[in-house]
Amino acid sequence: MTELMDKGLDVEVMATDRSTSIQKIIREQYPDVQHEFDIWHTAKGFRKKMQKGKKKDTEILLASTRSVINHVWYSCATSKGDVEVLKRRWKSIQHHVCNEHEWTDDDGQQHMCDHAPLTSHEQKMRMWMTKDSVAFQDLSSLVLDKRLLRDVEKMGLFKHTGPLEVFHSALLKYLPKRQAFSFQGMRERCQLAILEHNENIVKRKQATTTTGQARFKQVFSKRSKQWVLKKIFTPHTTELFDTLIQRVMDRRQNPNIVSKVPTSLLPLPQPALPPNIAPVRKPSKEAAMSSFQSSFLDKQFPMAAYNSIFSHSCVYSDSATTVYI
Repeated sequence: MTELMDKGLDVEVMATDRSTSIQKIIREQYPDVQHEFDIWHTAKGFRKKMQKGKKKDTEILLASTRSVINHVWYSCATSKGDVEVLKRRWKSIQHHVCNEHEWTDDDGQQHMCDHAPLTSHEQKMRMWMTKDSVAFQDLSSLVLDKRLLRDVEKMGLFKHTGPLEVFHSALLKYLPKRQAFSFQGMRERCQLAILEHNENIVKRKQATTTTGQARFKQVFSKRSKQWVLKKIFTPHTTELFDTLIQRVMDRRQNPNIVSKVPTSLLPLPQPALPPNIAPVRKPSKEAAMSSFQSSFLDKQFPMAAYNSIFSHSCVYSDSATTVYI
């Protein structure tokens, strides 16, 4: 990030996970950058805590996991940067899970859930908690966790690394991890991935029907064991590459443009890259051989004993045991 800022990029907000070491670095080295926490990582950690217990009394808690995680996203998305609204909306899940959709806070203010009123049939179809149940006590301890409430203050801007994860997934098509590329080839492939990402992810919109309604599809989630709705986007396109190739060919065939280099490989500056990632310099092979000592040929283990052991014949051997006579 220091290199980007030195090049003139104005970094206002930085979204990361809840690592304490990263918090310290940003707080001390980048005091002018607003540090926000990634919603996805927070929701993932909260889901693990809810699913940690497998007691019979907390089956209703496990069944409510999906609703509570959705409430995490909803609270952050609708707070519009107001931390107090975010905290109040987050704590309201304690009332909703008990089928209490209108309540009065300790300060005397009236509050209610943002969803539409539930019909009697909808209330019968859902599992509700009671405030004296073990499941409710466990959920309350997680919702009112001091560290979580403190970290919620850095989630008001609704920042998450979802688009970055999508780009990393698309990058594997151009830079597969099982192949090695030169620095120049790696940079060019990365640039192609950026062009495709900007064209198909940043600019692509949700598909609509002939009447203008947004299109969705139903997908079965293996994790939640439920059918969920997902948006249908406009088809993926690679027309930008056709245009790019055509412009390159037109430029090469233009007699008015004279290339100073007869080949298409232009000399590019190469960074000073180390030969490997080892922090210690690699010793010579001769030095490594001279310092190598076998576990059997140690100074305290005489050569005669070594020869006597392996001069015996093996009468039984399997993957676990070998017997000599």
